[in-house]
Amino acid sequence: MEFAEHRDYCPGDDLRHLDWAAFARSERLVVKEFESELERTVLVVVDVSASMSENKRRLALSCAAGLSWVALLGQDRLALATLGVEPRYHPPVRGRGQWGRLMDWLRSGPVGGRAELTESLKGLAQRLPRSSLVLVLSDWLEEKASEALAFAHYRKHQLAALQILDHEDSQPPWLGPLRLEDIETAEFRQLSLEDQTLKYYRDALEEHSGVLKEQCRRLGFHFHRCASEESAEDVLLRQLVERGWLA
Repeated sequence: MEFAEHRDYCPGDDLRHLDWAAFARSERLVVKEFESELERTVLVVVDVSASMSENKRRLALSCAAGLSWVALLGQDRLALATLGVEPRYHPPVRGRGQWGRLMDWLRSGPVGGRAELTESLKGLAQRLPRSSLVLVLSDWLEEKASEALAFAHYRKHQLAALQILDHEDSQPPWLGPLRLEDIETAEFRQLSLEDQTLKYYRDALEEHSGVLKEQCRRLGFHFHRCASEESAEDVLLRQLVERGWLA
């Protein structure tokens, strides 16, 4: 157990690891992190914001449950976070006996609002010991989402991004004059959608996903895109196992 660094105390941390000498100097509660712990913290982040439709949210929660079970079964320290109208964080715990309570916590929070994916992930990355594993389940439909990947790499975390999209995300069923409203910000635009406009949109979506995928590849992260219509069993057992998310 070699000392590595300090981090801010979070409710639920082992009180035996509080550094009272540091508290006497700064009146700030900090916890000692040790080298042997740095490889054993897993954070599962679930986007439950307004842009996550019911189907996307259902698949994200089901996959989060499966990934959490694997982490606890492997004796990892597991933390959870949700992003949306009320961002929440559950500090790391150990033991598969904690799984049911954690799933109750995951399902009990409010949904909707705006995820603020980039800023939220930056804040969460700072709370974790270095070299943690961060699993993010979201539609990743945020313009500067790639900044979160760079910050996670800077903090020496490993990251895996699961992008969950509806069929309507990639194939919008609309044409003609429309009033489009952002379900997260309530901003709206009046426009007319034609075949060429929809092609521009689909090209932009593919480019956005491609940029995320390429940046993950360069940073040594995992990236996988799936449809909300798929089953959690198919995504977890047939797709993520093949890509090394689950061993």
